[in-house]
Amino acid sequence: MPCATILAPSRRPGVLGLALMFLCGCRAPTPSDSEVEGVRLNLPTSWSQVPKSTFPVPGTPLSAWKGPAGASLVVFRTLPAPGRTAKGLAEELANRMTNLPGVRVEVRRVERLAGREVARVEVVAPGVGDALAPSGQGVPVAPAGKALVPTRRVTFGIPGAGPIRWLTWHFPESSRARVAPRVDAAVASLRWEDGTSSSY
Repeated sequence: MPCATILAPSRRPGVLGLALMFLCGCRAPTPSDSEVEGVRLNLPTSWSQVPKSTFPVPGTPLSAWKGPAGASLVVFRTLPAPGRTAKGLAEELANRMTNLPGVRVEVRRVERLAGREVARVEVVAPGVGDALAPSGQGVPVAPAGKALVPTRRVTFGIPGAGPIRWLTWHFPESSRARVAPRVDAAVASLRWEDGTSSSY
């Protein structure tokens, strides 16, 4: 299975954005900068990279992918929040989502991945499968030419000393049986750049 390498921005100037590459046989990445901080996970060949701005995110998009059955994956970062815990991230995100029209929060918890605590929040809301529908006027609105369908969002928030990193999957709720195991498999493959692996 090909391996998608996700590297967050370096602390050194000159290293731009996020590096995403396919590595045959899931070989370890060879970053050009030893101080690059990153996350690595395996994605099946059925996932293809798209422009990072394809899907709206509440932060700086780093990479985006389209998957089977109308699924999507976006990796983005938000501003540093020193002292923020995974539990705090989970509670804040779940509370924020609860106040949006038509949103049902189904999961809010802390999981231990690769030796670190991360937030996991899952919601089901009106959307178009690969994204939730905007609801700035208090009512979910479908983009032109698309119909609203129940859409599941699975978000992992990774706290740290620097920017908070987020991995967010979307997929139609009707495709949950097909896509959710792939999300869990990707999470199980997660590696931090220091080589530690997920205990998911």
